[in-house]
Order: sequence, then C-alpha cells, then structure tokens
Amino acid sequence: MPTCHDLKKGEVYVCGDCGLEVQVTRECDCDASQSKCACTTDDNACVFTCCGEEMKKRA
Repeated sequence: MPTCHDLKKGEVYVCGDCGLEVQVTRECDCDASQSKCACTTDDNACVFTCCGEEMKKRA
C-alpha cells in the first residue's frame, strides 16, 4: 500500500479476497516536507488490510 502522500482523491482500493472497496475521499494534508506525518516514522501508519491481506489499488 502506498503512503498517505500517494493516495489521491477518487482512487479505490480493493480487497482481493472479499471484494471490499475503500475510496479516498480526502487527500493527506501533511506539510510538504512530510516531516510531521506518521508515514515517515511509522512503517505501519498507512497499511490497510482486509481478510489478512493488503488492499490493492483498483486498476
């Protein structure tokens, strides 16, 4: 899964097992340097899982 800075409004992420879909409705508002964002300090900050697997961007 990309970091929150990579997620863009309107994108959809899907569970490959059950088909659950999550749509990005608001983009990250962290500062440009990203130094205040947990994604730069916590490897699990932007991991979205469903059914035990990471969700993938719908093509």
